[in-house]
Amino acid sequence: MKTGKKTDHISLDFISDLKFTEFCVLVFGYLRNVLNLGDDDFFKVEMSLREVINNAIVHGNKSDSNKRVYVNFYWSKSFLRLSVRDENREKVDFDEINKKLAENDLLAFHGRGILIMKSYMDSVKFFPSENGTEIVMKKTL
Repeated sequence: MKTGKKTDHISLDFISDLKFTEFCVLVFGYLRNVLNLGDDDFFKVEMSLREVINNAIVHGNKSDSNKRVYVNFYWSKSFLRLSVRDENREKVDFDEINKKLAENDLLAFHGRGILIMKSYMDSVKFFPSENGTEIVMKKTL
């Protein structure tokens, strides 16, 4: 990923087990100190991180321990970018999810995590492919 600026990077990958969500949050806790994040930004990014990882494990990989989740943290002085990819080969209909969100169908089982991510992060992008679905979130610092 080229940004034109110097960025630092941490990559993680693990089996589809929810216990690894906490591990990723611990890594982010380390980055909080590096980035000197305040409580409000830390909370917003942490909640978004939990949602995107849990979604990758539960909805993307269907908690299949034979499938992996890939998490990347990229940062500089001005931004933090999180990339999370599952190994779900099924097409995810993000248009339908976004439509339900626009209709304020907050009781729908799918989509609440995406609403949280879109509310707390500066940008959220979805990249479905034959290798899985990748969600990239960015927070300007």
